[in-house]
Amino acid sequence: MMPVGSPAIGEDFIDREQEIKQILKSLDKDNILLSAPRRFGKTSIMRKLERELSGNGNVVIFLDVESVYSPQRFLTETIMELNEYEEFSEKSGFRNIRNLVKNVQSNFEEIEVPAVFKAKFRNIVEEGLEENWIEKSDSLFKIINSTNERIYFIFDEFPIAIKNMQPSDAEKFLSWFRKLRQTCTNLRFIVGGSVSIERVLRNVGGTNVINDFKVIRVNGFERDVALHIVENVFEDEGWEYTPFLVNKIVDCIGEPYIPYFVSIMLSAIIEEKINTGKAVDENLIDNVYNSRLLGSGCKHYFDPYYKRLKVYYHEMDVKAAKAILGRTSTTDNYPLELAYNAFQQETGSNDYEHFLDLISDLENDFYLEINDGKLNFYSKMLKDWWRIYHGTI
Repeated sequence: MMPVGSPAIGEDFIDREQEIKQILKSLDKDNILLSAPRRFGKTSIMRKLERELSGNGNVVIFLDVESVYSPQRFLTETIMELNEYEEFSEKSGFRNIRNLVKNVQSNFEEIEVPAVFKAKFRNIVEEGLEENWIEKSDSLFKIINSTNERIYFIFDEFPIAIKNMQPSDAEKFLSWFRKLRQTCTNLRFIVGGSVSIERVLRNVGGTNVINDFKVIRVNGFERDVALHIVENVFEDEGWEYTPFLVNKIVDCIGEPYIPYFVSIMLSAIIEEKINTGKAVDENLIDNVYNSRLLGSGCKHYFDPYYKRLKVYYHEMDVKAAKAILGRTSTTDNYPLELAYNAFQQETGSNDYEHFLDLISDLENDFYLEINDGKLNFYSKMLKDWWRIYHGTI
């Protein structure tokens, strides 16, 4: 069964063949921006791509940049990964990279860096990039691009790294990064994020700095995939199988069958079966969903979706977002004009363009979907939880 809350690898990696094929084909010409919130399988896809690309003898650098807070730190972490990549020393032209890293700081004498000196090495590189980081980075990537090898950089949580930077630094970095993609034709970049990068970029130069990326949206599983996962659990656990029970579990999760929600539903059923000794039947499934998953004991599964609004949204928008989501959770097809009324009440603003930006953010962050001027929750399970704890009429 898929792990709960951690990237799926190896045999745990389920489906996503279509996304993987689309990305691999697109990488011939394009850089890729993966769009998905946390727990949708974005990192699992990135790790799968890392293995697929590495298997073809390419150079692949994977970095989680969520804790990055400056262009210098971003580039330092990239250099650290380059320095540790064993194949660099074996490939034509890559030996110069270590020499360039050495020249970042004139007093840096140790090129081969033992593990115990990693922290010192990181500090030295970052200090060396404090001044003229653009010029030094251009020199580094010029050498990397000069080989005939295709080199792939995979940056997870890229929008959060940009958000962590000072706006002026972020704007310079994004402009530099765009120029890098235009000039270094042997490099390909795959970036992903669990927050809407469009919202992050509004304050640092606009989305034109990433409009060359091919955007691939990572959605939930198709129903047949979710059914197959549940059927496998019935077989693995030795439960008495009926199509009715399998479909009932999938119906509780609801479209779009988010991998994380599939995992927590199945894990909860397994635990309930062990704790009670009861057969997996209609009553047990109902109890697990309504009393266990939607109960106070499992709030930790869903609370991050509520709390992250305060972390990633502007203060002015948080109350409006919560009000709109609260109302949408209690009905189907919530009218956009009523959502605008809620926005006005909570913000005291009549800025309709600002309102539409907020709706776009909630859509890009997979809270809502909009169709014909009507709002609905993207996830049935999240809607059920939101209605219980934060629903408003």
